[in-house]
Amino acid sequence: MALLEVRDKHIIYRDTRLPMGRFVQAAQSLSRPEVSLKSERDFRFIGRPSVRLDGAMKVRGTAQYGIDVQLPDLFTALVKRCPVQGGHIESWSPNGADELPGVKAIVPIANGVAVVAETYWHAQRALQAITVSWAMPALSQRSSEDIRREFEALAASESGRSALSVGDARADIRAAALQHAATYRLPYLAHATMEPMNCTVRLRDDHCEIWVPTQVPSVCAAIAEEVTGLRRHQITVHTTLLGGGFGRRLSVDYALEATQIAKATGLTIKLVFSREDDMQHDYYRPAAHAEIKAGLDEQGRITGWHQKNVNPNILPYAFQEFATAVLPAWLPDGLVRGLANLGPWVYGTLLMDPASTEGAVEFGYDSVSAEVRHVQADPGLRTGYWRSVGHSINAFVVESFMDELAHRAGRDPLQFRLQHLAGNPRLAAVLRQVAEVGRWGAPMEPGSAQGIAAHYSFGSYVAQLVEVSVVEGDIRVHRVTVAIDCGKTINPDIIKAQMEGGVIFGLTAALRGEITLQDGRVQQTNFHDYPLLRIHEAPAITVHILSSAEAPGGVGEPAVPPIAPALANALFAATGQRLRDLPLRLS
Repeated sequence: MALLEVRDKHIIYRDTRLPMGRFVQAAQSLSRPEVSLKSERDFRFIGRPSVRLDGAMKVRGTAQYGIDVQLPDLFTALVKRCPVQGGHIESWSPNGADELPGVKAIVPIANGVAVVAETYWHAQRALQAITVSWAMPALSQRSSEDIRREFEALAASESGRSALSVGDARADIRAAALQHAATYRLPYLAHATMEPMNCTVRLRDDHCEIWVPTQVPSVCAAIAEEVTGLRRHQITVHTTLLGGGFGRRLSVDYALEATQIAKATGLTIKLVFSREDDMQHDYYRPAAHAEIKAGLDEQGRITGWHQKNVNPNILPYAFQEFATAVLPAWLPDGLVRGLANLGPWVYGTLLMDPASTEGAVEFGYDSVSAEVRHVQADPGLRTGYWRSVGHSINAFVVESFMDELAHRAGRDPLQFRLQHLAGNPRLAAVLRQVAEVGRWGAPMEPGSAQGIAAHYSFGSYVAQLVEVSVVEGDIRVHRVTVAIDCGKTINPDIIKAQMEGGVIFGLTAALRGEITLQDGRVQQTNFHDYPLLRIHEAPAITVHILSSAEAPGGVGEPAVPPIAPALANALFAATGQRLRDLPLRLS
């Protein structure tokens, strides 16, 4: 056995190379021996850059996304949906749309009226002709300002549910030498993926095929099983590349609609969301209202920390979609649907959605006591998982407030954090690293400044240092330095790419991102009123990966949470304005 070598999927004995697959059956009959793991110095792949297999296809334009799927006799489907989420059809009329050239079918479905036509243009023209009378939900009586006041009132009147309780935070704050409090507000956010939602369905008597850019193919299959009445083995889901997901494609509304249309018409269809559909019928990152207060002793150490969040939950909406996939198959369909519909009640009265307080309950700083509470509020706009989920809310709150406490204590923001990280050496290490390589405290030009923030999420520790300038009210981010400890490094190129992408994604949200409502309708429609960061606005980004023997953590999400507070802290240092509302706007 000592003469055998395993390399490149082959077992090698002297000059003989045999594929490992040849030995599978024989290996099954053997008992598992005790083995010594390979020494790190002998690693050939772990910890080394490797070329992504899909990179060349994407650069050359040959990669197939969901929107690229083409089949024989394929027609385009569009849906006219209620302009206010949660509304349903009272009555509708084709108004001659069914007689227009290229139109194959017009059918009502659960969420609206679907048009199937030869091309996107034919379908869009017919959709514009259709008239629908909608039964409007309670959301139609609310606008963004109403929701803001509702959240404020709930924060004042409701104690909420406890998510973290260590000691008696309120008593320790009252007894502290210095108290400080602040309120932060964050808006609803869209995913704004480059590729709009789409799904292709070919349905036959005994088989259903689905081509879909999704993060949850098993849920798409379960949805198709429910709609078509077919068994799971009669359903095939082809998962295409995603033109951006960011959590939006964890929801399967577009797969559900496409399957409903295919069943109702008997045609092979590709459902396509217009950019306006995509923007106005998203599963949004929840808005939030957070009130936080803390006490400091004479040495500037935190004695008590109290945070209360008011925001919608995500799980009620997610559970309604996931129920058919996660509940036992032997349950009757009616019971499954009934349990799914109980989601909002369960997570509104019995359980707390962990996404609402994640990033706050993992309170990483030393304190005598800490308490985090959550108040559920659901105006009726559906919510979903957005890159970094609740961490995108709570990192902004916690790291902005830590900066405020540092200034109240008369301490350097970096040193103040390190003073409170005796029990969190990995977070302290990324802070020290980012401060060193980013030259924290270096002299800056007038109107320019640095800001710093750090956060733990998804098993990884990330610190970011932002360099910003403000000229006549115009905010320009020049440089972002990132330090990450994500445990054992597998592929450093992927880590760096995810850090860079997360920084840009988070900066876009911090500077531009905001979904607003008027009479329940989402006001934003496209990239002209929901703008993204452009390439000429992108800062230089430097990424430093700390060596670690710890278990690997995530890298797709952790770069997003710290960037907004790091930027807000830099803007305070540059202008003296403490910005507590997102997106960040100087007065």
